[in-house]
Amino acid sequence: MGYYIHTTQGNQMAFNNTGSVHYDGIANEKQTIETLNRLGIYSDPVTHKGGTQSKADAVAGSLSISIKQKKTGISVGSFDWVNTTRVPAPIAQKFENFIAAVKQLRTLNESQRLEAKDDLRDFFNQTGSESFDALTTSDLVSFLRQTFAKQDGFDVVITDSKAGNLYHFSAVAHPAIRLIAEGYIPTFAPATKAGQTSRTLVFTKGNDSVRCGLRLRIVSNNGIGAFLGLGANRSSSVVFKLQQDNVPALLEATGATCYSI
Repeated sequence: MGYYIHTTQGNQMAFNNTGSVHYDGIANEKQTIETLNRLGIYSDPVTHKGGTQSKADAVAGSLSISIKQKKTGISVGSFDWVNTTRVPAPIAQKFENFIAAVKQLRTLNESQRLEAKDDLRDFFNQTGSESFDALTTSDLVSFLRQTFAKQDGFDVVITDSKAGNLYHFSAVAHPAIRLIAEGYIPTFAPATKAGQTSRTLVFTKGNDSVRCGLRLRIVSNNGIGAFLGLGANRSSSVVFKLQQDNVPALLEATGATCYSI
């Protein structure tokens, strides 16, 4: 079960009120859908789904499709499997003191809040780092199973705009699913520095260890200043992410099909 961690001031909520990010995403999705239909990859026509109430970006008959864009090439960057403010309970509990500190700091004047910003950032990073220690093996297994169970019946389509390629594979082909089924235990690789708010997942079984590009991150969606009501955004939330790094290795592991576009 997850819990929302959110701060707000008055009735103002934090969002990009230009809509540019949302509309850019929709444009990319529709362009990819046009490409899928042109290539005839699916027997049924691919139609746009999207919207905040839909987990699928598109559908082809009964098959759901998740669309990822890689404008700078598949070897650069990552994409998210999960990006949510509904954080696992152990993390929510760890952040209780942080949220209490935010509420107290919000009673100060703007100058005092500005002075507190760097200390609050350090507090956030330290709390995020400690939160990973609060997650048990059972928590990790449960989270990963639930995450990929939601991907059942999905195809993932990744467009490499730089190289002019399109890849698609079944989400349930992700190697993490097989590793858990075979008794591998998800653990964290050691943090490379103090206060680090991301951890690479390593799957171990006996003397064998496997990495499949999964990383957990704890971030703030609008930055530390927004927690304090500073700047254009007047609120911020703690966000929990499951991130996919090393996309080329994932495409190889899943047996993804590549098309030239």
